[in-house]
Amino acid sequence: MQSRLYVSFWDIELSNLPVGSFRRRVLSTAEARSAIRSARASGTLLCVAKEDLGAPYCEEARERHRELCAALREYGDIEIELKDSFGEACANPLCFAEVGEQQSLLVVECHYSFDPALRRDATAAVDASNRPGEAAEARVRRL
Repeated sequence: MQSRLYVSFWDIELSNLPVGSFRRRVLSTAEARSAIRSARASGTLLCVAKEDLGAPYCEEARERHRELCAALREYGDIEIELKDSFGEACANPLCFAEVGEQQSLLVVECHYSFDPALRRDATAAVDASNRPGEAAEARVRRL
């Protein structure tokens, strides 16, 4: 069987996983970029989605996918486009992805990280909100 790299944004289903044991790991941006480029070059890249990205009622899901594609291009130099989630006749459903010996599933998810200085400011704001009297006093001082 030919190797295949499935890519999903955010979602995974139990039906994607093999019966028995499997391996889960976290890839660096460079590793993900390399895997996606290699799969694209060999014609084995298949992007899948939980939502029917071709349906007229899924415009919000399509827009979220477009935004994540743009972020991956801008911040990770990873080339994935919305059109990669479509086959000849329809959007590729998540159930297409079957992890196996020659098939891998890369799930792209997002999280936020703060600049340390911003984190201190946010932590101070949370601390202040836990002490209502002090928070009110701090607001008055700022005025």
